[in-house]
Amino acid sequence: MWLVLLASFTVEAIQPFNAQEQYPWVYPGDFRERVRQADLVASGTIRSTVPSSTRVVDGVDLTSNSASIEVDRIFKGQASGRTVHFLWFSPAPAEGGGVIYSGPPLANFVAGQRLMVFLRKDVTGYVVILPVYQIEVPLAPASPVNVSDVSVLPDDVRDSEIARELESAALSIGPPAPGTTGFAANYFPYVVDLIGGCAKPFLQHFAASPSNELRGAAQRWLKLLVDKHMSCATSTYH
Repeated sequence: MWLVLLASFTVEAIQPFNAQEQYPWVYPGDFRERVRQADLVASGTIRSTVPSSTRVVDGVDLTSNSASIEVDRIFKGQASGRTVHFLWFSPAPAEGGGVIYSGPPLANFVAGQRLMVFLRKDVTGYVVILPVYQIEVPLAPASPVNVSDVSVLPDDVRDSEIARELESAALSIGPPAPGTTGFAANYFPYVVDLIGGCAKPFLQHFAASPSNELRGAAQRWLKLLVDKHMSCATSTYH
């Protein structure tokens, strides 16, 4: 339901890639689909990431990158330890140069980033649920003493906890540059996907922004809640 709406808030990536390849993967239509496809949904800080080898995935030559994340929260699944190792993929170097790529943002795990990651288990270990495309979500910095595991809680509570992380990330972003919507609006559809009408207070915060563009984006999502009769029927949020 949110695929078309999400497109209006996603900044297209302009990066080099191999002109001879056509990517066969479909970007998830909403945030719940990311959670559904993953065996492990966790937040944490990337500790290392290095290219390892070229690998063929669904008939496409890609660079396989090895990364590790120090987990601080688990939303779905189980981790065998505080540090989780996984593979992610980037376009293989193009022979004879590259061309301009216009499409969904490409994955880019950088050491020191705190992210929410969506991983599946295969015969080699954990791997991102979707090659090449950016499925990971930047989060606000945090330094919890102990790992918080909400994976055993009911799905609506888990979704609420994920939404809180995303709201904190959006609220940690500074004011957008004049004439731009900024990055905070990227989180609006994610939060609405997860908690529906319970996103109203979050959106109302940005509906009071001094930025015309950011204020307008929040107001459009608030209007959507009204048009779709989306109310907050749960007591697990706010």
